[in-house]
Amino acid sequence: MNLYVWSVIIGGCIVTVIPRVLPITILSKIKLNRKVEEFLTYIPISILAALIAVEIFTDGSKLSVDRNYVELLGAIPTVLVALKKNNLLLTVLVGIISIGILRAILN
Repeated sequence: MNLYVWSVIIGGCIVTVIPRVLPITILSKIKLNRKVEEFLTYIPISILAALIAVEIFTDGSKLSVDRNYVELLGAIPTVLVALKKNNLLLTVLVGIISIGILRAILN
């Protein structure tokens, strides 16, 4: 491999690591307001919910529920477990298992 390829690999690593490490490093040194800390705890689940909603309610670039009925049916037990147990790992496992079972049965 030549120098260009290595510089692109190393540059990509740096560009990937800096936005992840820098905020954590800075925020760990600063004492945040309690409300700000509480707000920040909702960001990961909000991003996950947005990604899941796009997968369930769109088909390509169009809003569609017709073709995603398996995912929509699989979301029902997943949401129920999420609301009842408040355990992200269990929720993800229930979602994966329910989608797998539904795809095996309905497709």
